[in-house]
Amino acid sequence: MKIRTRLSAAFVLPMVLSTALAQQSTSGEDEPTQAEGDLSTITVIGTRTERTLKELAATVSVISSEDVEQEITRDIADLIRYEPGVSVGGTGSRFGLGGFTIRGIGGNRVLTMVDGVRMPDEFSFGPFLSARRDFVDVDSIARAEIARGPISSLYGSDAIGGVVAFTTRGPRDYLDDDAPYYVGLKAGYSGADDSTVGTLTLALGGEQLSAMLLYTQRDGSETENQGEGGGTGPARELPDPQDLTTDNVVAKLAFHPGDAHTFTLGVDYFDNETSTQLLSDYNTVTRGTTVNTRDAFDTRTRTRVSLHYDYDGEDYDGELAFADRVIATIYNQQSETEQHTVENRTTPAFAARTRQRTSFFDQDVQGAYVQLSKGFDIGQSEHLLTYGVDYYATDNAGLRDGGTFDQDGNPIRERLPMPTRDFPLTETDQLAFFVQNEIRLFDDRLLITPGLRYDSFDADASADAIYLNGNPGSPLPADYDDSELTGRLGAVYWFSENVSVYAQYSEGFRAPPYDDVNVGFSNFPRGYKTISNPNLKSERSQGLEIGLRAEGDAGSASLGVFRTDYDDFIESFSIAPQFLPIGIDPSDGLLTFQSINRDRVQIEGAEFSGRLNLGAFSEALDGFVVRTSIAYADGEDESSGQPIDSIEPLTGVIGLSYDAASERWGGELVWTLVEGKDAGDIAENSIHQPTAGYGLVDLLAYARLTPNVSLNVGLFNLTDKTYIRWADTGGIGRDAPARFTQPGLNAGATLRVTF
Repeated sequence: MKIRTRLSAAFVLPMVLSTALAQQSTSGEDEPTQAEGDLSTITVIGTRTERTLKELAATVSVISSEDVEQEITRDIADLIRYEPGVSVGGTGSRFGLGGFTIRGIGGNRVLTMVDGVRMPDEFSFGPFLSARRDFVDVDSIARAEIARGPISSLYGSDAIGGVVAFTTRGPRDYLDDDAPYYVGLKAGYSGADDSTVGTLTLALGGEQLSAMLLYTQRDGSETENQGEGGGTGPARELPDPQDLTTDNVVAKLAFHPGDAHTFTLGVDYFDNETSTQLLSDYNTVTRGTTVNTRDAFDTRTRTRVSLHYDYDGEDYDGELAFADRVIATIYNQQSETEQHTVENRTTPAFAARTRQRTSFFDQDVQGAYVQLSKGFDIGQSEHLLTYGVDYYATDNAGLRDGGTFDQDGNPIRERLPMPTRDFPLTETDQLAFFVQNEIRLFDDRLLITPGLRYDSFDADASADAIYLNGNPGSPLPADYDDSELTGRLGAVYWFSENVSVYAQYSEGFRAPPYDDVNVGFSNFPRGYKTISNPNLKSERSQGLEIGLRAEGDAGSASLGVFRTDYDDFIESFSIAPQFLPIGIDPSDGLLTFQSINRDRVQIEGAEFSGRLNLGAFSEALDGFVVRTSIAYADGEDESSGQPIDSIEPLTGVIGLSYDAASERWGGELVWTLVEGKDAGDIAENSIHQPTAGYGLVDLLAYARLTPNVSLNVGLFNLTDKTYIRWADTGGIGRDAPARFTQPGLNAGATLRVTF
């Protein structure tokens, strides 16, 4: 049976069963009521207010800290292991994991936040600089929320493809009236990368003052694969040896001066160090020079300090005339990526050389936002008006430096000027105003949510001496500004308490990135250059999604179909159109690259998720639950007619879990099915390579040994399947594909003790 047939069966059967269960459990009441299950999970990302999933006119996933524990989650790739349609690549690269890709849109087009603060941008240039967005340790998060599709009407620029929002843990996650203090110790091991993890959590406080300190350290090596050939050079199949260490600290101090007021001071520090012996680059030849060895030492750090204020006056007398709820945050975040490479080389004349390259990408962001909500009634309609202002400024700097030395340590003149910048020092400012109204009509049967956001964007570029010396002949960088009004209209209608339909139109935009507008680089020895483009337009998207949901005592199901059009997509390093067809600038004879806007990209697809409690059919099956999720998408560049290669193949996840009535132990068997992609599914001249479909089986189990001791165990890839994730195929190039395979059969475990 083909994998597509199996996935189709997995798609249809749970939907039919869940809908039937919803009909069986209908009580006949006219008003919808809350039901237990996945659709009653609380989320904030979808409307910036606390809502259940079933109240959203969109597809949102919520991953809890309990999920992180039970799934033996090591990193952000493991975090979305069972989230079809969402991916994280990076296997086989010294630079580690990249950012999130949602429905085929990734990189800086997906807004990623921690406690409402934007994560650093991705930035790559050449073979020795790739600053990525893996700046969060999963042990620190209370929940992760993933919103699919454009959502700029709520979150502004960079939310053109979706939003991933992390919320870190705080004192109230551990303390209550019966527990004024908390001490937690966690130890874990993963065979996938021979890593260990240790987490210490301390919390203490009372009604007015509480504090929390969470510290995590991870130590590991390269992620295993199923390659067999060792040795050196591109034919190497085994992973390049690595040593990794990560330290993460989250500290929060909460002050409650009154029942309705909370001030929280938070500090978040992340530090990762990775040493890589790049054996796959050893003994390679470039332009007659042999690279005998190439080794790397990379670091990335992020430090955030924030002050958060929360006023919740809805349940208290004397509430503000203009708001029942006020949320305000001021923050400062500093991040730095440093990547150091050392090569031992032999020239065509058999002279020994040592070449060093050090690349930096720094981004500092300061900002503040204020959000207010006010509930009121007009006639037979109920309204929740949410409005506010969002401001942030970034300082962005990149630098490449290095030198070449002879065997006696004497410097040798470089062919290119060093140090240099690939874009000028740039400061950006963005100010936004947003408003949203959640309107309930017809005795809560209809929920309509219109929203608008206005963003004003400004970038100031500064050409310092390093930039000018490193880019001779390049035009001076240009300042630029832009503004955008984005809208959203969503609606949910309940036919009964168990069955609802939803629809949403939502817009997204992404302001032209500073490194595309003012990129500058000239390589005279190799005959090419990149030039700026101050006339770049903002990218825009328009998304439409409709769906059906059903829920009942025995389970829930949700089916959504979507289509999103992206206009003025920015393509980096394209042949400069003013010099077509050959791309040569006649003034200097250099092949010229430039970032340009493409006309339109269209992506459409469908997603399903379902949950079925088998105990509703038989007491013998009490505790057994089946969950299913499936994602399919297809896309095309309408100007070229080529497929969109960043879209994941058809993927389905089926899980059968059991939780004992005592809630002291349980487990889950998870089956993941992924369809392959052949040459006809991939764009011409693509960097991606065809992949075969595969099926994976994982086994997860937990046991609460005592009220204060819990154990989680996972066995992954039980059938020892050899496979390559589609998100990793773009990095293979001329290397051995086997080096990009995932681990075979492997195990992981964590033990947590609390006091």
